[in-house]
Amino acid sequence: MILPVLAITFASTVVWAVLSLFTFGLADHISGPVTSAFISLFGIRVALELKGGTRRTDYRALVLQSLMYGMFFGAALWCLGFIVSLSAIAFALWQVGEPFTWSALENAAKDTQVAFALIAVGSKTIAMLFVLTAFYAVMAVPMASAAHSAGLRASGHRFFNGFGRSFVPLFCVFFVSIFLQVYFGILSTVYALLPIVLSVLSILTSQTLPNFDAEIILKGLAASWALLWLNSWLWSISALAFLKSEGTTSPSETTPPQTEAAEDIRALRKSREQSF
Repeated sequence: MILPVLAITFASTVVWAVLSLFTFGLADHISGPVTSAFISLFGIRVALELKGGTRRTDYRALVLQSLMYGMFFGAALWCLGFIVSLSAIAFALWQVGEPFTWSALENAAKDTQVAFALIAVGSKTIAMLFVLTAFYAVMAVPMASAAHSAGLRASGHRFFNGFGRSFVPLFCVFFVSIFLQVYFGILSTVYALLPIVLSVLSILTSQTLPNFDAEIILKGLAASWALLWLNSWLWSISALAFLKSEGTTSPSETTPPQTEAAEDIRALRKSREQSF
């Protein structure tokens, strides 16, 4: 999965850069959510194929699904973040004994403002962790359903098909994964992204590569691999939850009712002919 994810990331960067030029920067507002949705749908498609799916991927349908779910995720997460931020501000003002007004926040004493900032940031961080986990958990099966419908000549599904299915186990998995992704994201930034940025700057300024220890490179590779594994874990769990909600063990598990019905009709005709 490493090479496909890197290829998708590179291709999406080029595509969104071109679209940004033609839309005067408006495409930048949806590029992140849509790219994330495409990578997630692609990963779930791979997981479904590993479970026995035989349909080839329809990339046009996958792109369309990515646009719809990406824009929905972007708008929904913005609204959830706004609501959580207002709730955290109200909770912090209540904790410091101030009314929920802008003038009270401006005229508060300095020590009260420090306490307010600490409470607001802390409560928002904790609340967003649970809100994001719950949101991703209820949308895991619909995303897997969309990935399943992105096969060639596959039947379509409703946008919220399977909404909230297997919520408790998915919530636990997403909670652990998000927590670990934050940890490994910090490590990958320090040991992988930062050395790359420093290398590029060094090449541009002095035409030389900085001398990094092998330990730093190995830590960066390990942290990046851990992030990819955590995302692959979520894609696999989402695919399994979808198959469970559909009552099957593999995407190709179907019954041929039309064939059986035709055989029953032929058998009934033969019995009638014999009776005459």
